Amino acid sequence: MTDLKTTVSEENTLSAKGYKLNKFIGEGAYAKVYLTEYTAREDSNKVTLACKIIETSKAPKDFVLKFLPREIDVLIRLNHPHLIHVHSIFQRKTKYYIFMRYSENGDLLGYVLKNGCVSENQSRVWLRQLALGLQYLHELEITHRDIKCENVLLTANFNVKLSDFGFARFCIDDEDQPILSETYCGSMSYAAPEILRGKPYLPKPTDLWSLGVVLFVMLNKSMPFDDTRMRKLYEQQMGKKYRFRSRVATVLSLECKALVKHLLEPDPGLRHSATQILNSDWIAMDSRLTTLNAVEAAALQKAKEERQKLSDIHKGPPKRQGDILEREHRESAYRLKIEDELKLSGSEQLTLATRGYTIIKKVNEGSYAKVYLAEYKNPNKNSKLSTLACKVIDTNTAPKDFVKKFLPREIEMLIKLNHPHLVHTHSIFQRRYKYFIFMRYMECGDLLEHILHKGAVHEDQARIWTRQLALAIQYMHELEIAHRDIKCENVLLTANQNAKLSDFGFARLCVDTKLRDISSDTFCGSLSYTAPEILQGTPYLPKPTDIWSLGIVVYVMLNRAMPFEEKHIKQLYQAQINKNWRFRTRYIDSLSEKCKRIVTLMLEPNFQRRISIDHIINSEWIAMDSRLLEWTPQETIAYKKAREEKRLLFKSLESSHEAPEKERIPNPSMVKPTCDVGGGSTSS
Repeated sequence: MTDLKTTVSEENTLSAKGYKLNKFIGEGAYAKVYLTEYTAREDSNKVTLACKIIETSKAPKDFVLKFLPREIDVLIRLNHPHLIHVHSIFQRKTKYYIFMRYSENGDLLGYVLKNGCVSENQSRVWLRQLALGLQYLHELEITHRDIKCENVLLTANFNVKLSDFGFARFCIDDEDQPILSETYCGSMSYAAPEILRGKPYLPKPTDLWSLGVVLFVMLNKSMPFDDTRMRKLYEQQMGKKYRFRSRVATVLSLECKALVKHLLEPDPGLRHSATQILNSDWIAMDSRLTTLNAVEAAALQKAKEERQKLSDIHKGPPKRQGDILEREHRESAYRLKIEDELKLSGSEQLTLATRGYTIIKKVNEGSYAKVYLAEYKNPNKNSKLSTLACKVIDTNTAPKDFVKKFLPREIEMLIKLNHPHLVHTHSIFQRRYKYFIFMRYMECGDLLEHILHKGAVHEDQARIWTRQLALAIQYMHELEIAHRDIKCENVLLTANQNAKLSDFGFARLCVDTKLRDISSDTFCGSLSYTAPEILQGTPYLPKPTDIWSLGIVVYVMLNRAMPFEEKHIKQLYQAQINKNWRFRTRYIDSLSEKCKRIVTLMLEPNFQRRISIDHIINSEWIAMDSRLLEWTPQETIAYKKAREEKRLLFKSLESSHEAPEKERIPNPSMVKPTCDVGGGSTSS
């Protein structure tokens, strides 16, 4: 027991407000909790409360200045039946007094240690209550960040309430955009793998991971992973190496095990949300739990109204588009507006379902397309579930020029291309005005996101990624195809940290029916990556522009900045022609001369003197890593096939009519679902 040391003035203040501290009942990192009696002036009935006292003079400055104000700000906003109810908060000198409802049956960890595993039926009831509390928090754009059994309290009626909001914070900024968290907070045993990884993370999915650990503990009376060492814990999490204890594994329902699996999913993008928990088959096994009671419904409705008010406040004039590297607070497109749902007609839903596809949620958006996370399972085979990305193009809303000119080219390219360092297309089909392009899902986002979060790429890693991208471009150029939109956002990273070039919306053939080079006159791609011959405004050969754009990508990797700062076309063009760029001082000394040389050759303003893609692959810089001199079997096969297709292309072009055919959209049925989409390879 710990006695509370209070001054006479503090005791008088407490007494005047109707509070009497009785005994010490618990202690946290920076606070002590006391059993308290409260008597209202107009009512002689006594109410038992818990009082959390924070002594700011003894707490770390970081906690006092950062976390304590957040906790208080959050507590005064919350009102939900499955969150601990705050009675009052006040400050006296260096102490904060937070009075809240007293939970008579202690915390969940104490209950499990005393009574053993929680039955599946009771676990279902408690998990639903916690999920409702979490759904309410997330609707208010608040994340808890410290969910664990010790912070789940049990009332006299054995209902659960989530408590302790010391690490809680808001999830959006003043522009209504998601904020990444960087703080390692909470308990390691309950920490999601993206937190252990040590880089900025979206906080909401980490709450769901922690809730999954709580559910596992309830069912098993043990932790799912060995947490003695962080590295081992992380490896087990990523490998999904948890097992239900033998004594409970045989009695738990498949629906229960499935929900645990969805919560302990190491990929936060695939992890279940609180709403998905509440709509899960496991919760539905008890029909009483499928509807909200009046108090739950009122709380959720109030949260939605508050969220709408917040959005209205944040609405303002559109921001001027600047260089993305200067706006480090901006989330990657993969992180924004993930709540948007795809609106499909009944026939479209039926078409997707019969082909084995399920659209999950929106993960990205381009100029004329939206990208959704999707799942695929071959309806005719007993194959495993594969995670894909689905690019949906609505031709009704896209510009006519795009639909008639660029979309047919993109589909033609996707059907044609197959290389280990290009994003793999799973299938393409059309339903009325929509095109559905299913492709491999890239687990680690894009290169720009990687650089913004982790900083400049080390030269050794940049060399590997440059080689992979150069091989992909070499393959495309061998097929007489130019990409024309190479940039960091279009370089995607796999789970194995390999780079793949994506987005072929501006790709086109480089030769005509007489096998002559075709000049492009379209200004396409992003200004920051655009070659000077494009900015000049005259027709240009497209292949060398891919080399320039790759040079910009390599520069950005090595410097975490753009080589040219000019925002207007005329000034940017002059800077490019005059070679007004230099390596940043903080990185220049760490880069090899061969590295600097290759970047200089790629950023040569005269396209006729610019280095070729073959010379990049065979350069001295690439040769500094002897492992990169040998091609993998997949790389060799793809290149040989490209050379053979080029030979056949030339042969067919020679025998075709001189007048070019009218461009048309190829038959999407030519691309068939592959059976190894979910599998990896040495080049994946």
